[in-house]
Parts: sequence; C-alpha cells; structure tokens
Amino acid sequence: MLRPLHLFYCASLLGLTTISGLLLLLYHCAPVLYYLCTGILLGSVGYCVVLYLAPKSRVSGNGKAVFITGCDSGFGFLLAKRLDSLGFTVFAGCLLADSGGEGSKTLRAECSTRLSTVQIDVTDDGQVQAAEQQVKDRLPTGSKGLYALVNNAGFTHKGEIEWVSIAAYRRVMEVNTFGAVRVTKAFLPLIRRAKGRVVNTSSGSGLHAHPACSSYCITKAALESFSDALRHEMHKWGVKVVLVEPCAFSTCTDIVKAETYNRLIQVCRLHHEEAVKEDYGMEYVDFKLGKIRAAHFAPFQAKDAKTVIDAMADAVTLSTPSHRYLIGGSFEDYVNNAWLGYFPSRWTDATERNEKEDDPKPAMLQKTIFT
Repeated sequence: MLRPLHLFYCASLLGLTTISGLLLLLYHCAPVLYYLCTGILLGSVGYCVVLYLAPKSRVSGNGKAVFITGCDSGFGFLLAKRLDSLGFTVFAGCLLADSGGEGSKTLRAECSTRLSTVQIDVTDDGQVQAAEQQVKDRLPTGSKGLYALVNNAGFTHKGEIEWVSIAAYRRVMEVNTFGAVRVTKAFLPLIRRAKGRVVNTSSGSGLHAHPACSSYCITKAALESFSDALRHEMHKWGVKVVLVEPCAFSTCTDIVKAETYNRLIQVCRLHHEEAVKEDYGMEYVDFKLGKIRAAHFAPFQAKDAKTVIDAMADAVTLSTPSHRYLIGGSFEDYVNNAWLGYFPSRWTDATERNEKEDDPKPAMLQKTIFT
C-alpha cells in the first residue's frame, strides 16, 4: 500500500508529464498557442516565486497588546517570549499564574516589564471575564483595544473510543473548543475596536481523524469550523482570523507528559465497562497504550518548536497573514496532512491504521480465531 508521500510524488510526476505532453503537442500542432501557454506558465511560476521571496510587511509591536492562553508551557510560553522581544505588550494567560506555576514565574523573570501574567482557566466563565477586565484595564496608553488574541490552551486524552469516558470527551471539548469560543466571545469587543486579529491553534488532527485520538480530533475539527465561520463574520469589521495547524510536535509541549500516560493507563485498567474489559482484554489495551505513547515520543516527532512559533508570530505580526499555517514536523508529515484528504480513503486508511499481522488482537477476536 502506497503512503501519502509516495502518492504525492506519483501525482506530481503525472502532472508534470501531462503538462509536458500537452505543451509538446501544441508545439507541433499550434506553435502560437504553445508560446502563449508557455509564457503564461512561466509567468505564473515567476510570480509565485517573487511573491514567496518578497519581503513581507509587518506591524510594529509598539503600543499593541496581545493576549495568549496556555502560556504555562509549550507554544504559548515560547510565543509570549517571542512577542515580548518584538515590542508587544503581552498578557500571558496561565492556568497556574496565581498558584506559583513555573511557567508564569519564568516569564516574569526573563521577559520585559511589558509582559504580565494573567490567571485564566478557559473552562471557567468567571476567570475568563476577570482576565478580560484585567486586560482591558491595563491596555497600553492610546490603544483602541486588543490587537491580537491567541487561543493556544489545549488538552488531550488518548485511547480508543470505547475506552474513553463521556466525562473525558467533555473535558477535552471544554478546553480545546468551548474554551476557545468562550475566550473569543469575551475578547471580541476589544479586538473589534482595534481591528485586530484572532489566532487559533488547531492541529493536523483537526483535518484528518486518527485512531485512538477521537476526543482530541473532534475538538480541533470543531475549532476549524468555528474559525472559518468567525473569519467570514469578522471580515466586515476588519478583523483577521488565522488558524495555525501544527503536526507532530508533541514532544515540544506538555500536552502529552509521561505522567499523563501513566494516569491514562490506570484509568483504562480500572474504569472500563465489564463488556469492554472482557472483549478487548488487558493484553491488547496495554499494547495499544504502549503504541500511543511510543508514537508521541518517536523520532519523527519534531524536537524544536521554532517553525510553529515562527508561524504563530507571522499570524500576529504580518500585515496580511494567511488564513491557515499548516506546519509539519517533517516534509513527509506535512505532505501526509496536506494531501491525505485528496486521496480515496481506500488508499489512505491503511496508512492511518498501521496495524501489523503479528500485533496482539483483542481477546474476543483471539477466541474467534482459535474456535
């Protein structure tokens, strides 16, 4: 079975062959059309190259305020430091700002006096409203409102669908989707007044669902739709909405800490329904949990978040940012996420499932095999 990267190479080769064949046919049959089409093709390629290489117009951070959620660690922590270095007034929203979190302490110690930490749990209406009021009261002098909001706070819970409780689904949705919606609605009046922008941290998992990751994938897919709708609605106000979609950067964040997996293993062992325990068997559960953990700490996971932070900084600072920034941990990872939806699922399902013949099977299937 071909992988998406191989399909990408095949499709590219087929496209180049087709274009070359058509141009050769025009050269012999209609020279005038050949020169016209060649000129258009070369001009289009040249225009794209110039557009890509041309210096991008950026806004100055002086007098502009940015509020970022999820700054205790990971992308939010690094982005807060980057934007502070660019002269922005940064409000770093931290879950543990008022309880001595190491992330908030480090930000206050290492960044300029323009940066301040703000206590916020994005699932708590009261804390969100208090954070909005704190930001409103401390905007830079002369500022019309909030220049940018970055919804970055995230949470995940792994496991096959039958293993994950409804409470766990609700928790992930509350943080990743409703948290972003809640914070956005609270801060939109300030953003509209400044004709600012909203930057939402989504994921490649919001574009394509992966096995044993449904609770996270559905939240990011919902965030994608929310962001698209918001972009259409905010256009009349001059507000920009940008999605940043990192892929394979798990080791750069604390969203998949080792202790998270240890807790997940305990939950899977103790809280399954009896039918699930009996049909799957703990041998299979342990094997799958081990594969999930190995995937998030595998060599293909990016070790450096710089490309993600660059994209997030572009989303905040470029005068005309892109609507989406898809960032792969590697070229293959980028191609997989960019092209997976364009190929028939009959071809791509095997890539997602990635099961081997000799892998342990659920207990019920083992009984079926041997009876």
